[in-house]
Amino acid sequence: MKNSSLQTMRWHIGSSTDIYCFGGYDMAKESVQKKTNIVLIGFMGSGKTVIGRNLARLLERDFVDTDEEIEKVTGHSVVQLFKKFGERRFRSEEELILKKLHGRRGLVIATGGSMDLENHNLEILKEDGYFVLLQASLDVLQERLSRKNSRPLLGKNPDSAKIQTLLTARESQYLALADFIVNTGELTVEESAKQIAEHYRALP
Repeated sequence: MKNSSLQTMRWHIGSSTDIYCFGGYDMAKESVQKKTNIVLIGFMGSGKTVIGRNLARLLERDFVDTDEEIEKVTGHSVVQLFKKFGERRFRSEEELILKKLHGRRGLVIATGGSMDLENHNLEILKEDGYFVLLQASLDVLQERLSRKNSRPLLGKNPDSAKIQTLLTARESQYLALADFIVNTGELTVEESAKQIAEHYRALP
């Protein structure tokens, strides 16, 4: 882990949550009752699936990836669904998965990078879900996304301008949902998962 800076940046999320950023990692100070599910949100390439799996192992919990669940149900990859049936069909499957997750407890849930952030079912999940926002710099995201050509909202080999445009459009929605923020560009997968686990265990 990189050394933390003494300089602190602060964001106000709603009326009850302050998120503090210390150099390479973020810490949230809040007064919320501990929730039983941990829900990972964030842009494509931020590390939700791989960090989610590690986090689930650390906490001895079941892990659910919403995109993987959609692929199991439909028999198609996310890219195939978009190409063959269009975004509307994908959103319908996405909504069904979120509805199925409502009421389940003790999960680590990784949401898809193309998740509809205005889906009312996300708000339902938030009733018993502690939302962790995974962030990384534009350069880190572009490098990670260049390794895979399976991002239907971005297409193949997206340039930094395209990534930035979509990221900017989604940023305020991510922050509105977030209870805790982790900068995955400054940490390894294991360090990111450990930081989330330690913070979650410390919640009242």
